[in-house]
Amino acid sequence: MRQSFRFAVALLMMGFCVQTASAQAKKRPAAKKPVTTAKKPVATKVNNNFAILEFDEWINDTDPFEDEENIYFLGNDNPDKNTLRAVNKQTGDVRIVVPKKKRARPMICSAGSDGKNIYMRLEDKGIARFNGTDVNTSEIVLPQSEQFKGFLIRGNRGKNITCSPNGRYFILYGDTPLVYDLLEKRVVRTGVNNTAQATALTDDGLLISLGYLTILTAPKHDNPTIDFSSPKNRVGVKEVKASEIDNGAHGDFCSLWYDVPANMIYVAVGEQILKSPAQADLSFQEVYCLPGENKKFSKVAFNDQHVFAVTNNYEKHFYEWDNKDMTGTPKISKELETGINHKEKYAWGDPTPYKLSSVNRLFYDSMGNLWLQSGDGLFVIYNPDGIKGLTTLKGKWTKNELPKEED
Repeated sequence: MRQSFRFAVALLMMGFCVQTASAQAKKRPAAKKPVTTAKKPVATKVNNNFAILEFDEWINDTDPFEDEENIYFLGNDNPDKNTLRAVNKQTGDVRIVVPKKKRARPMICSAGSDGKNIYMRLEDKGIARFNGTDVNTSEIVLPQSEQFKGFLIRGNRGKNITCSPNGRYFILYGDTPLVYDLLEKRVVRTGVNNTAQATALTDDGLLISLGYLTILTAPKHDNPTIDFSSPKNRVGVKEVKASEIDNGAHGDFCSLWYDVPANMIYVAVGEQILKSPAQADLSFQEVYCLPGENKKFSKVAFNDQHVFAVTNNYEKHFYEWDNKDMTGTPKISKELETGINHKEKYAWGDPTPYKLSSVNRLFYDSMGNLWLQSGDGLFVIYNPDGIKGLTTLKGKWTKNELPKEED
């Protein structure tokens, strides 16, 4: 009897333990699985101070020029490459304004703009005001007559067309300047300088022509001649030699900027940058002089807020100022680091950020962006305050190619 009692108690105790263990097992919380959080993609930092635009063809000796909406680039005077491309100032989109010379049309030898109209020097035709659609139907404002044929033929490469601020005058220059009055519809100046590398025109038709060794001024002429040796072409001409103002550095002129609101011109010569009122009698005063020895300016670009200069000292190659009067200490650098990787065609191993050290041409657009041409069709666009407009180009390397075949 006692053994049966003990056996029953043992069974009860075993049942109690099993229930207790079961209850405890139910109450024990399940182990939590590790939670994996998806990583958010890291946004690529865009360097808004730089952009690179690469054209697939050589850009003509004609400087880039602009109107209210676009910046224009003229391809070279090879029939297969003689195109006019436009970069929209706001979007940065590139479009072809004049396609390759595949159909019958004159060669575009040079072009420029007064901000509204585009003028083109057309081979065997003269100078035309482009109608925006067709070179062949555009108005010829200065026909290639026998009198001025020497200025307009393709062989005499007038490299640029520049207009006066009021749009009344334009000048074709490169080898020898030719000034045309659109109101009076006549040539008002020729043959005063056969080495013009840069020019400016005032609203009253005063020509300021920068050679390599001289800078001269020439007012409108009642009856100009194409005879370069004629004393008639020297009437009213006033000239300043580089050696008279170059501080003994024996340097050449290399840059000219016309500050229209202030009616001042800025020039670079040797180690100096000088300015003068834009008038017949030029009177220069020094704005800046490079420190040290054996340094000279080779290219300088100006606008109302910045000055960018290239020197022949490759350790201190680039000078930058944040004001047009070049006050304060300039930023000096050996090269420009864009932070933009080379395109694939340059990739040997991993792409590396492109650094600019060689510059063929400088150009400020009206938004304050500096275009630096390096090589045939490569432009580095730079603005220390952040690139204005050109939204699709910022922080990237963009290549623009002409269509392989055209209709």
